[in-house]
Amino acid sequence: MIGKLDESLAWGARLIADIPAAVALFDRELRYVAASTEWSRAFSLLGPPLAGQMHDEFCAFGQAALRHAQLRALTGESIDDCPIAADSRQAAGGAVLSARPHRNQHGAVVGVVVALRPVDRSGPGGRRPTADNPVGLADRDELAARIADALADPDPAQGSALVIAISIDNLRAIKNLHGSAVVDRVWEIVADRLLSGTRARLVGEDGGPSPRRDLVGLLGAEQFGIVCAAPAPAPADAESLAHRLLRLVQSPIASEVQSLRLSASVGFLATTPAHNSAEEVLRDVDVALQRAQTLGPGKAVAWQPALTVAAARHYTLAEELRRGYDNGEFTLHYQPVLRLRDHRMVGAEVLLRWNHPSEGLAPAAAFIPVLEETGLIVEVGCWVIREAIRQLESWRLLYGRDIVEWLSVNLSARQLDNPVALLGTTRLIHQASFPVHRLRLEIGESVLRHNPAHRRALLDELTGLGIRLALDDFGAGPGALDSAHLYPVDTVKIDAGLIARTGSEEGRKLTQALLDVARAQGVAAIAKGVETAEQRDFMYNSGCGFGQGALFAEPMDAARLGAFALTQTGPAGRRHAARKPPLAPVAAMLTPTSAGR
Repeated sequence: MIGKLDESLAWGARLIADIPAAVALFDRELRYVAASTEWSRAFSLLGPPLAGQMHDEFCAFGQAALRHAQLRALTGESIDDCPIAADSRQAAGGAVLSARPHRNQHGAVVGVVVALRPVDRSGPGGRRPTADNPVGLADRDELAARIADALADPDPAQGSALVIAISIDNLRAIKNLHGSAVVDRVWEIVADRLLSGTRARLVGEDGGPSPRRDLVGLLGAEQFGIVCAAPAPAPADAESLAHRLLRLVQSPIASEVQSLRLSASVGFLATTPAHNSAEEVLRDVDVALQRAQTLGPGKAVAWQPALTVAAARHYTLAEELRRGYDNGEFTLHYQPVLRLRDHRMVGAEVLLRWNHPSEGLAPAAAFIPVLEETGLIVEVGCWVIREAIRQLESWRLLYGRDIVEWLSVNLSARQLDNPVALLGTTRLIHQASFPVHRLRLEIGESVLRHNPAHRRALLDELTGLGIRLALDDFGAGPGALDSAHLYPVDTVKIDAGLIARTGSEEGRKLTQALLDVARAQGVAAIAKGVETAEQRDFMYNSGCGFGQGALFAEPMDAARLGAFALTQTGPAGRRHAARKPPLAPVAAMLTPTSAGR
């Protein structure tokens, strides 16, 4: 039989016969060429010769997983850790397959090499699995103890250790798609990879664990931790190890159905004399891990003291924002929107400001990102809407007329992702008989591109209440030409960056194209960030109806906007002067509550 084989297959058959592991070689038709003794023992294939036969002619165990791995390897792909079901042949309870394409001297795939490796169900770390530790690795306390031992070593050369934190960022998504059983297997495979990719299994001269053995454990529900034995490697070696482990974790995991790709992040640090306790070390490595996660999937970040300082400031700022909201330190400013034809104010954009008790008025850029990250923006955003409506009512009572036709309030991605509070607030305004068409909600174009079907359904519900919508930063992203008609907006706000570029021919052409789109869709256009007369004139001559920016007016508080409105004698005030006051429930609804005022 061997003499009739491709030369490379014949050579492989001779090699496999002497390998002390469970390995088999198959040809392109997936017929056996050769199998090691360990392979035959694992599958109980102790009958007639295997050469030229199909696996399923002898054994049903592992058939689906084996065929899956073989077919993918024939395409040139390398498959690792493809799990197969438990069987009486594996007393420990399971096994995984790895497959490689077998190529001839010309590089053509002429067969497949498959290896079988049993998996110890007692856990990769040798411990029995528990509900909190499904893979039987060391726990957080054991990792902390190892770090404490390194810090306590009187020898400066030994009193340091490399600590690595690895997060599996898409584990929850895998669980939702494939179930808990698949997640458990993924957890076991990743744990085994980390044990194999470090010195966690290093054996000493006496046959026991080596004193230079690394410790792999669980830091949290979706995080692994590794404490490498002292002394810590050089920074370049530490970074190399972190990236190697990241690649190891993110290597595809084959299953009987499909290949699973993990998304992971890594933070790592070498302990320093400034670290006084294991908890400080774990805190800092977690800071590095969080930084890696903010940079996107597949990143490894080395800890630096500045990261912990920044994290502490971020935490302090988050606490101050919560206190500031509870103590009524937030306030609103308004930037007028003018009609370019006659420079009459028709509306204003609502801008959130924070009146810090010691540092004074803080611009939005200094704290809005933290409101977003903490989720407080959902609660604050609803307060902004209520306060804007209350201010419209206050101006009408003070001046005897409506000094602006409408106010616009920006919505964040968080508010759209968690719309219950937003819808509750807007429905209350609608039920109170307030003329909700005077409220315009602005949504950034980039925000709408995420989960567009969900966004569209929410926006349809808002417009169903009579609320008007504006598409903010129109033209800033690649989908501008489609956004105006995909969503129920009646206004687009041309991105300020594009307005700044109207001094160039390219910028003018692009801006004109966007205005043409707006005109074709029947929506109004507002030019944002107008700073020069040239920009104003170009936008007006190109068909833009409204402008907003420093050329017309800077953002101002409610009192100054009222004074600004006194200079406006256009029809906006006269048109609404005869409007009756809102019904009583509106005033009651807008009365500031203890939360936020």
